[in-house]
Parts: sequence; C-alpha cells; structure tokens
Amino acid sequence: MRIRQLIPDQTVNDEQSEPHEFQFNITETNETDEQITIDAEKISLNDDDSQPHQQNLTADQLQQLFTRASSELVAESMDDQEFFKREETIEAPKTSKRIQTPFPPPSEDRKQDLDLDIEQLKQLAKQEAGPLIIERYSPSETQINYPLATVTITFNQPMIAVSSLDDQINIEDLGISLTPTIEGRWRWSGTKTVQFEPKHRLPFSTKYILKVDKQHCVSAIGGKLEDELLFEFSTTTPNVLQFLPDETVSTLKPICFLLFDQKIDGNTVLQHLRVMNSDKNEITNNEVELVDEVTAKKEFKSYIDGIEGNDEKYVAFTFKNDLLKATQYMIQLPAGCPSSEGPLVTASEWSANFQTYESLKIIDLYPNKKNEYQPSCSPGYSWSVTFNNSLDHSTINKSLFKIEPEVSGLGIEHVEYNDRQITIHNNSKPNTIYTL
Repeated sequence: MRIRQLIPDQTVNDEQSEPHEFQFNITETNETDEQITIDAEKISLNDDDSQPHQQNLTADQLQQLFTRASSELVAESMDDQEFFKREETIEAPKTSKRIQTPFPPPSEDRKQDLDLDIEQLKQLAKQEAGPLIIERYSPSETQINYPLATVTITFNQPMIAVSSLDDQINIEDLGISLTPTIEGRWRWSGTKTVQFEPKHRLPFSTKYILKVDKQHCVSAIGGKLEDELLFEFSTTTPNVLQFLPDETVSTLKPICFLLFDQKIDGNTVLQHLRVMNSDKNEITNNEVELVDEVTAKKEFKSYIDGIEGNDEKYVAFTFKNDLLKATQYMIQLPAGCPSSEGPLVTASEWSANFQTYESLKIIDLYPNKKNEYQPSCSPGYSWSVTFNNSLDHSTINKSLFKIEPEVSGLGIEHVEYNDRQITIHNNSKPNTIYTL
C-alpha cells in the first residue's frame, strides 16, 4: 500500500500543534498491488499560505493514526451523566396547629348559655352602653365654597337596628334637624351614620344650622348624648366666573356678559351694576338694557351651553347710546349683590375693565426698512400691514394700495380670524426697494 500525506513540516506525534484539517484520497488498485495510495493532506487552519508536503505512511503508521482517532471518539461517547434534577422544595414551617373539634361544642365546654331571650340581650347591652358621642359631622367648615351634596353625622353607637336601614325614618324623633328645610331626604348609610341628601345640592347664598338635641337623641342600646350639637355653616354668595369683553372692543355699543357660579336674576343684578369711564363719569342704569335671550346665546353660546344650568346664571346687557372712543370703562359690582338661590348677598366688590377702540392707525409693517430687526425679506415673500382695530372686510381692495416700483402678481388677503392684518402677496424682485 502506498500512502501520500500532504502535511507541513511537522511530525504526526506533535500533540501541541495548532488545529488541523485532514483530507484523505484513497486510490484502489488491483489485487496484485501490495500498496494503497492515500493522499493525506494536512492543512493548517490558522495559516492559509502554508504549502503542503507529501510523505508516504506505512500500514502501521496508518493503523496507529486510525486507532488514536477512534479512541477519542469512544472516550467522548462514554462521557455520560445522569440528568440533574434538583431536590424538591421543602415546605415552609407552619406555626399554627390544626385542631379538630366537634360542632357545636359540648355543653360542658360552653362559657355561657346560648339560649338567651331578647329582653336579656337588651339588658346586657344597656349595661355595656356608655355615653353617646357624635364622632364626626360633615361639613365641618363654616364657609362652603363648593357645591355641597350631603350633610352627614356619625355616632359612636348604633342608632337603629340593622333590619331598619331601608325603612322610612322620621329623623326628628332623634332630635336631628337641618334648617332651613329644603327638598331632600334623610337616610341611614349604616347603623351609626345618617346623612341628608338634597334633591340637587344645597342652595347657595344660604346660612344653615345643623342641630342634634340631646334630650331626644338616644342610641339603639340606650346611650344618651351628653352635649347637643349646634353647628352653623354658609354656602357661597354669587361669584363672577367669566366677563366679556376683556380687551379692546370694535364697536361703541358692545354687549357685556357676566357668568356667575349660581342662579341670579338678570334684572336685579343689572340694577345693582355700575358702569363708569376712566374720568369717573358714571353711566346710569337707565342707559343700559338687557339683551334678549336669542342674541345672548348667539354671542356667548359656548359659555351658556358649556354647563347645564348656565342659562340661569348669566346677565348680558348693552348700551343705549354710543360710548366714547379710546376710553377705558369699568364694570363694577358693589358688595350686596343678591342671588336667586338664597338670602345672603356678596360681602365684597367685583370689577373688570374694557377699552373702546382708538382712531384707525397702522401699528406694524413687514418688512420695514426702518425696523432694524425686519428691514428686508426674500424675493416673492408676502408683506403684511397690521392695524390697531378690526377692519371692515367689504372695504378692502387693491385700489387702497400703491406700490412703487410696480410689482407683478399682486394679491390682497384679509381673513376673519386675523381681521386687523392685511397680507400682500407679490412677485417682488431681489435687490429692490419698494415703497408702499
């Protein structure tokens, strides 16, 4: 057998050499040939440029090579281990003990006789009952500045039997009262808590008295009240939530709008209002008048329809005569303004201002050579003229503007949401000074 091995200049027995790849090419011959030619090429995996060399292996060397390779395979196949399985988790120790007892317990184990009648239970309860105490009540502040939906009292002892929670009750039998009387109902939310629920909410601008009479207030187990409760609180008087106009107006007969946080009477509030200009000249009540409901809802629809019930909480009025131009006016609501919900009136004054328009004038130009920040603009970029007042759209046209030198593509734009500004579209040329 003739063997050719293509290897680098290293011996076969070099075990510390770097990894190699063996390639064998066995060529069969006829039976009379005593040698088999094997091309064994050993190429270094780390050196792509190494040149192969040929070496003839004898049969013993070949057998030794195969034996070494097969012994390593056998060693790997014998490297078996059992599947690792962790030990089961030990249950956490329990500190309690489970004791089996009969039910019901034998009579000798009972501490007391369970066959008690109702009268005995009542007597037992009366012996344990202490003084009746009002643990808390709500509201607890004297001035309420928010819509109040309930009035609540909680005792330290049951006041009624559990079976009576859904029954109609006469709260006066327990000496509990809320004055003035308003539409609503008292109900128990537990054996110790009673609350008053008005049909809507407690009316504003009203002073209330919450009272619990100690002579009549007795708990279900016989506890008596040592000190009576007498608590006074008041709901808020009218407050202005919104006023319009709050800036410069574009007409000399503006419509003024006041939205309150509670129901008011428009005529009554109008008679209470005062209007004066910056020179302290007052406009009499005969010179103002309420606007009709249709006009008010058209002008201030978002405010009136914003919350249910706002249609009874506003006053809208205008002026019979033209106001002065370029003048500041003050709307004043002195202390003592009444409400439609209760007898209390405001204790402080409220006021707001608005301004009538000045004579029409230009307040800004873009671009403007006299403006150091905006002296010029790019060719073809739009120009703008801004005025101090809103403009009448029907009067705006190209004939109002004269531009030198002439510019092509001239277009004038005036929009409703920005009615104080006119935009001039154009095809202006570069490096040119235009005069408007």
